[in-house]
Parts: sequence; structure tokens; C-alpha cells
Amino acid sequence: MTVPLLSGVMAPPDGTTYGKRVLVELSHAIERFALAAEPGAPLLVIALFQRLSYLEREAAVYAEIAARSSVTLVGLVGDVPPQLPPGVRHVLLGEDEELAREWSVTVLSPNGGATLVAVDQESVDPHARTLEEGRRFRGRWSFVRADAYREALRLRARLRLPADTTEAIDEVLEAVLAAPEPRQQDRWNVPLRFLAERVDAAGRERGELQARLDTAVAHLDDVGERDARTGLHTERFLARWTAGLGAGLPVGLVLLRVPGVASLRTKYGLRAEVAALQGIAQSVQELLTPADRVVRRGEEDFLVVLPSWTESDVLALCDRVCARVSALDQQYPFVALPAVAAATVSREHPLPVERLAAQVAGGQRVSLLLPT
Repeated sequence: MTVPLLSGVMAPPDGTTYGKRVLVELSHAIERFALAAEPGAPLLVIALFQRLSYLEREAAVYAEIAARSSVTLVGLVGDVPPQLPPGVRHVLLGEDEELAREWSVTVLSPNGGATLVAVDQESVDPHARTLEEGRRFRGRWSFVRADAYREALRLRARLRLPADTTEAIDEVLEAVLAAPEPRQQDRWNVPLRFLAERVDAAGRERGELQARLDTAVAHLDDVGERDARTGLHTERFLARWTAGLGAGLPVGLVLLRVPGVASLRTKYGLRAEVAALQGIAQSVQELLTPADRVVRRGEEDFLVVLPSWTESDVLALCDRVCARVSALDQQYPFVALPAVAAATVSREHPLPVERLAAQVAGGQRVSLLLPT
């Protein structure tokens, strides 16, 4: 079909970074925009969800949207068609496709339009209470019909759609072109931009305050998220921090096992045990970024959690940590602590910690990237 040039500017511009919280609110606002459309009018809704687990949380809303729209289409990463609400069409995306990293919602009708497009940066806010809450995206949004029209055209061209879906989309696009552009739409973006900025700022402030609070009360026994001997995080913290984690964020993992630590107190006393544990913790923490965490698992295992790290960087860290811990015999209590480690980068949830534990059980120093 022939597409004429349309006026209108996306707002805010490309390159704005958002946390997940504000994107959820903007997405919900655009979905309500679709539900408020005039019954029976041509209506197109296209949303990219990255993973089925994210769509499942909104299944009821999209069932309602599909019941009143001409076309409701969702894009997901996967190999087989998912079970979707009635009337919801789908397109599957490959793991390596650029669109697999997009979070988007576009609503278009002759009477108006709205769109949100955000690209997953595969990074996290170090102050976020959970990894999922801390995910960061870069994108733009608008409640201008011309912008929603352009976005619908972009997705129509880039998605591998069956002929009947393309024809249904084209019918809505043609109906939009036949109707004059609604007046004064740009004014809607001004208060919405203000609200979006306030939500994002409030989310960041909440995360920073929570991080300070967690640090302030870390010594209390009933909190249970810090190990008393090392100050490292506990498995209780890990369960809370990774709760709700989807498959969109790559997480590096290094499981470090230090045989002999558990027997130090018996052989050399409490002071020697504490010194060795603190040396191990320091050997790891000095190599990390503010977004990373170290979790103590049992007496001899230390799990290093590395959001957004690449495979090569995780393996390099694995080797460096083993070398540094093995060199602790040069300082008090002057006991050899040969380290064993296994590493991986995973998008799984729950994280494959037990597979790493099985890998280090052999007792040899390793740096092995497990397939996920």
C-alpha cells in the first residue's frame, strides 16, 4: 500500500531510559486507550511482549481488547504457538531477532492512536529491590495518531505475518488514512510526560531508600538477608531479589566452592575462620560492579550473581576469583584454600544454581560455561 508522509513527532525523543515500573504504567494507559475506543470502529492493537510469561499476566485485558478490536496481534519469543485468549493473533520471534528485545504497545484507530516502543538494555538499576523491577529500557512513547500509524507500518513490515493478518491490518490503516488527523493531540503528551517522569523518579527514589534501609538493618537477625560472619547476602535474599524474574535478562553466575573453610574453626579457632571468610568475600567483592551480589550458600559455597554480564567476562571473573582465593594462604591464617568454581550465563528462572553445584562437586578447579 502507498503511505503518505504524516506530521507529528514522537515524545519523548528516542534515547530516553525508563525503568520497568513506568513502562508498565504507560502500557496500561495505552491498553485502556484501546478499551475506550468507539465500539465497532476499526481498531488495531499490536504488542510485543518478549516472553509468554509477561503476556500471561495481562491475558484478561487482551481477551477484552480482542473482543472489540479488528486486529489484536502479539509478538513473543518462542518455538511453538502459545495458548492465547480467543481472538488474539500471534507471531513468533527468534531469540536473536532485534524485535525480541522490544517492549511495545501500539493502538491505532481513525479517532486516535497511542504507542510505546522500548528496547531492553539488558541492564539493571543497582538500587532496585528485585532484578525484574530494576530492568532498564530505552525508548519513546506518544499519544499522537500519526506516530501510532508509523509504528504500525514499521511492525507490519518487519513481522513475518500471514496474509490474512496483513490484510486485516491494511484495512485499519486505510480507514485511518481516510479520516482527518484528530486536532490538538500533542497537548495530551505534556501532562502524560510529566506523570511518566514522576513515576520513574519515584521508583528510583524508592529503590535508593530501600537499599539504604536494607544496609541499615542488615545486622538484625530477623531480617535474614545477610550472613552474620561475612556480611554477604543469604539465600533468603536471593529468593526475594530474583522473584518474578522473566527470561529477558541475562544473568551471569559463578558458584565458588572453597573446601576446607568449614573445618577452620575446629582446627585453628574462630578468629582464623572469620579471617578466612572475610578474605574470600573481599577477593570476590573487589571485582564486582554495584549491580552484582554475592550470596553465601552453606559453609563452603559462594554464589556470585552478575546481571547483564557477558559469557567471556563471567569466565574471566571465574578464573580471577579462583586465583585470588587460592592466594589467601599468603595472609592470616596462612591456610591453603584451593578454590573450585563453575560459571554460566542464563536467562532461565529459577536460576540454574543446582546445576552449578553439581558441576563443582567433582572437586577440581573448573571454569565451565554450561549450556542454557
